[in-house]
Amino acid sequence: MNKDTAEIEAQLDELRGAENFIGFCAFDLFLDNDESKRKDGVLKISRHNITPETGFLKFTFIVDVYGDKLLRKQVLELFSRFHDNELKSETDPDFMYIKPPEPTNQKDKSWFIGEVFFHFDSINGSSRENVYNFFLPFLTLRLPLEFSDLQWWETEKEVNEQKKSAIQAITDFIISKF
Repeated sequence: MNKDTAEIEAQLDELRGAENFIGFCAFDLFLDNDESKRKDGVLKISRHNITPETGFLKFTFIVDVYGDKLLRKQVLELFSRFHDNELKSETDPDFMYIKPPEPTNQKDKSWFIGEVFFHFDSINGSSRENVYNFFLPFLTLRLPLEFSDLQWWETEKEVNEQKKSAIQAITDFIISKF
């Protein structure tokens, strides 16, 4: 991962905001199946519940296109594969790809941001296992990319459980000494 990708990852923390941001990873995007035309990017995953059991996962792809119109067009063409008619027969009707809008200001022109949504109808549908075993492989079949290790954000529940187990371990140690 290069310096540009590290800077993107640093900015992801700011983007979290009100979104239920659950994880991120770097990726390599291969333009024209050419190793020398590899672009770095970051994938941001967030979870949005409609009901306690149902909702959707949003996969946000961020690629630095350096304000280059041709490069932006190439990346957009790769992501436009999600508009393929063949894809509709392979996916849930609630699958959705949002075509990125044309950039409106200079800052917007340096980034390509594409979003892919996957509906889930059970809590297990949005599990980490499903992200690893279904969503990421599905995306790699559609796009010429390679993901780095996925990093998960700890939920408040996980943090509280860790604190409780650490306190319990200390308590057990003290009790065992007396």
